Amino acid sequence: VIENSHFRPYAMTHYGGNACERIMILVFMISCIISCTFAFSPTPSLRSHHRHSKLIQARQISDAPSSVNLSKKSSDVIDGEPHVPNVLLVECGFGNDSHGQDATKAAIRACRNAIEFNSVSVKKIIPGGYGAMKLNVILGVPAKYQSGLDLDEVKNVFPFGDIQFIVQDGGLVAPSGRAIKALGDGDKNDDMVIVCAAVQVGY
Repeated sequence: VIENSHFRPYAMTHYGGNACERIMILVFMISCIISCTFAFSPTPSLRSHHRHSKLIQARQISDAPSSVNLSKKSSDVIDGEPHVPNVLLVECGFGNDSHGQDATKAAIRACRNAIEFNSVSVKKIIPGGYGAMKLNVILGVPAKYQSGLDLDEVKNVFPFGDIQFIVQDGGLVAPSGRAIKALGDGDKNDDMVIVCAAVQVGY
């Protein structure tokens, strides 16, 4: 039909003049459709990304005080040099006392949780074996319950090694949902005491 010389002027006028003009019109129409689609129907991936960013910011704000307020207490601290100069591995764990608010019990469970699922050939990796092994035990304990922490009891968890304790503000106090006096809870005190432990092993 286009080859017909009588019809060609009408076809060029009716369909946009030439191929370039037709392509430009087509691109413009597609651009309009895409713009309307993004304007009225945002993709789920963008919405989930914004929610995720807000959650991360909330965590950073809530965690900020625990990284600043640190306190240490230990009779084994060596001034001027680290207790474990050569750290070979770090074992981590946590422990909870659901009723009774006993920080010692929670710390013992945290330390046991850190070391009980490991098997280390101490004699092969530490010069001098068990006699030369050193442990640096870092405990994150809720500040309001640190006064009840008995490090001598916690020390009994470790069968070997020269041990140093570092206690800092950390862990977590969370409601158990019910205060039970028979299990040691005070009047209307349903606090769970949660302690975190990081055990550095070396020589």
